Amino acid sequence: AQECRLGRSSSLYIYSDQGSHEPLARVDRAAPGEADEVLYYHTDVNGAPEEMTDGGGNIVWEAGYQVWGNLTHEKETRPVQQNLRFQGQYLDRETGLHYNLYRFYDPDIGKFISGDPISLKGGINLYAYAPNPLSWIDPLGLKCGSSYEQARNKALKWLEERGFKAERVNIGKFGSTRGKPVGMTTADGKTGFRIEYDERSGAHINVFSGKDKGEHFLFDASESIVTKLQKLFDLPSKPQRPIS
Repeated sequence: AQECRLGRSSSLYIYSDQGSHEPLARVDRAAPGEADEVLYYHTDVNGAPEEMTDGGGNIVWEAGYQVWGNLTHEKETRPVQQNLRFQGQYLDRETGLHYNLYRFYDPDIGKFISGDPISLKGGINLYAYAPNPLSWIDPLGLKCGSSYEQARNKALKWLEERGFKAERVNIGKFGSTRGKPVGMTTADGKTGFRIEYDERSGAHINVFSGKDKGEHFLFDASESIVTKLQKLFDLPSKPQRPIS
């Protein structure tokens, strides 16, 4: 996404993955003859920016949030005007509202200021942001869903409690993923995870440890995004878990 400022340079936003709304970096386009600058985002578990650093690792902006997205504090070491908030939101500094593509969100009350454009398809409360802003996101202002980052963190917490270490590539056994990387396991192959997509559950992470099967950690993503996530585990330096 690109932001153009009146009478100033433009900025290009880079996100963590295609289809993701979690910011990774911002490229500030300078005037002709000047060098562009890349600023890096550091986000919380829900993808909201907490810090922004320059190429030297120096903090140029940092903030803290209340539960529903209002800031407890905001500090700049130099003017950078960082306006991204919850995933998909952009702060309107004149009104204090967060632009959420399809409607505006008010962090003071934790609700949208207009009803859901998709009506009851987004839930019975037409003004609600999400049941829990610590584990849900609504980047478009239409319906809430869990992000990949949230699902991954929950899955890793479950696995780490069972001594998980990513030592072998987990290979798919069925369908289009057979013989392809889908996740990671321990050296003995007994504890690990798979990132998968199916019509019943959609995008999800399966975890296992021996006979102990964890829940499906669901997240909001298309099948093509899941395929790209699976390719992250195509690691030639790691041994593969054989297909049984």
